[in-house]
Amino acid sequence: MSIEDYILAFLKTAEEEKVIVTPIRLQKTFFLLEKEKGIDLKLNFEPFFFGPYSEKLTNIMYELGKQGLIVIKHKEVINPLDKFFWGYAETYELGKNVEIIVSEDILSFFRDWIKKDKNEILKYIEEKYPEYFGIGPIQSR
Repeated sequence: MSIEDYILAFLKTAEEEKVIVTPIRLQKTFFLLEKEKGIDLKLNFEPFFFGPYSEKLTNIMYELGKQGLIVIKHKEVINPLDKFFWGYAETYELGKNVEIIVSEDILSFFRDWIKKDKNEILKYIEEKYPEYFGIGPIQSR
């Protein structure tokens, strides 16, 4: 099964559970898929400010967007204090008429994690894998 199959299954699960998929939710769930399920997708997660990050996963998402298999949405974020534009929040959705091929075991894993609050996921990863937190492009160990 390819990484793309896993991503599409994850987005299908999110759609069914009516959960919005942000880059943080995607990155952390796929980190856990590799670590907790032992599935090596070769995503090469690295420590980052908000926990494990895979540039490869981000690039795959943009490629799937170009192919029309997923929809990448950008919503303006406005600072509530001064009402100035802060930037964009990105979300991912499954494209139309996309076939999903993945085992029930993986779908169950996705269902379990998709239902959790983002902060709960971050706390779990920070406690279990602290070496993946607090590093960014400016810092180094």
